[in-house]
Amino acid sequence: MKKWWITATVLLLLTGGTWMYLKYRKSDDFEPLIKAKLQQAVKDGSNGLYTLETGKIEIDIVNSSVVVIDARLVIDSTRLKVLDSLYEAPDDIYKISFKALSVTGIGAADILNKDSINLKVVYVNEPSVEIYHHKRAYHYKLKDTSSLYSRISKGLGHVKVENLVITKMDFIYNNIAKKNKVTKFGNVSMDFRDIDIDSATQFDTSRFLYAKDANIFLNNYSIKTADSLYIFSVDSVALHAATGNMDLTGVQFKPRGKKENFSSKLKYYQDRYDINISTILFKNSDWYQLLSEEGFSAGEAVLGNGEIEIFGDRSLPSAGGAKLGNYPQQLLVKTEIPLQVPLLKLKNFKLVYKEFNPASGKTGEVEFDKINATITNAVNQKEDIEKNHFLKIDAHALAMGEGDLNAVFNLDLSKANTGIFSANVDLGKMNGKLFNKAITPLSLVEINELNINSLKAHIDGNNTSAGASVTFAYDGLDITALKADDQSGKLKSKGFLSFVANTFVIKKSSPQKGKSLVTQQVN
Repeated sequence: MKKWWITATVLLLLTGGTWMYLKYRKSDDFEPLIKAKLQQAVKDGSNGLYTLETGKIEIDIVNSSVVVIDARLVIDSTRLKVLDSLYEAPDDIYKISFKALSVTGIGAADILNKDSINLKVVYVNEPSVEIYHHKRAYHYKLKDTSSLYSRISKGLGHVKVENLVITKMDFIYNNIAKKNKVTKFGNVSMDFRDIDIDSATQFDTSRFLYAKDANIFLNNYSIKTADSLYIFSVDSVALHAATGNMDLTGVQFKPRGKKENFSSKLKYYQDRYDINISTILFKNSDWYQLLSEEGFSAGEAVLGNGEIEIFGDRSLPSAGGAKLGNYPQQLLVKTEIPLQVPLLKLKNFKLVYKEFNPASGKTGEVEFDKINATITNAVNQKEDIEKNHFLKIDAHALAMGEGDLNAVFNLDLSKANTGIFSANVDLGKMNGKLFNKAITPLSLVEINELNINSLKAHIDGNNTSAGASVTFAYDGLDITALKADDQSGKLKSKGFLSFVANTFVIKKSSPQKGKSLVTQQVN
């Protein structure tokens, strides 16, 4: 029994002594090992392109934690030139620094074992990340994860991190190919889960940078347009990198300043846009390609609850010249970056077009509400257009808050230069007087009475002309021609012209009594 107590006492003293040693001698003995291992991992993983500089490393083996103070990822410019000469330099060069990095769940084996690193949580607060993008002619892709593993496997057989959390990151993107264009994002957060770097995961395409799940968050982003007339802003962006899904909320494209001051900033007529979209979801998107301005692709885009207002001031002079090339398919084809969105859906949108007419001193307005639309084959690359050369828009809406409107457009992408298109429009029963909001200020005509029963039209057109087959069923049409009073500016009736129009020109109804409905050809 006495020997048992002696043995237990010796073991207790050894355990206590070991604990005291690890607790109070932690940094002095283990800091060089940690630094050397991290620096070697960075050097191997980057093919010698980067070196890691660190300040103090606080190590607590007892509590399984490490804190790295003041670290920087430094570019070896000499090595970059060598890699470039070997056609092995990456398109993206990183400059990274942070004040503190905290690691929990790290044990003595992780420090001493040269073959593996297993971590629970890596927490990085307020880092600065700057990327220099230079697309090289040999198209080397750093995101080739197999090459990354093959490099670090020389010194490490396995790296596993259960959770990597990055908060309050400043992100700067320098696009050298775009005349050193700089894009800045502040207050970016990232959450990477189940990072597993080994021979089994190096070819796992379901992972993003070896993470099973990766989420990137951005709040309150805004940027001015090049002409300084508008501000584009997003309340929040949530990027689920492993799936490519991207959620945007509070998307706005707003004119700067008040509406009444917008025209004063223009020399010539130009539409004013005011766009608000509550949510946008991109599925299976290539978001990094968009960041580098090399293109954008998504399997599907869904835009929900949007309002679009377009305003034109006709008191401004025309810029002159041809006004061709503004059809949707033409704008799509002219877009500089490659685009590929096979399916785009609009849900519950409102579109208002307003135009100021100096002749009447009034603003006309056309409104389409509760718009639901499907747009297919929004592409602009030759190989995609050859597969399917039609951009199709299928939309349903309420016209002026009452009339059921269905419209289908087929726009020929392969002949975008000529603007060839076709459309089918179907308007249901509604009160025609509702169109006075547009017709009266813009055409100086007031509809006193009009019952629209149906309107169907098929249109074929191009840049310079259009032909349509129109079937219009209505009754009770009565109008008043108007003019602006020279002194008051108010609109008043042109009595004689109204009489002539109602008596000799217009038909009160279609079809007329005892006759069948006729389809009219319009050019």
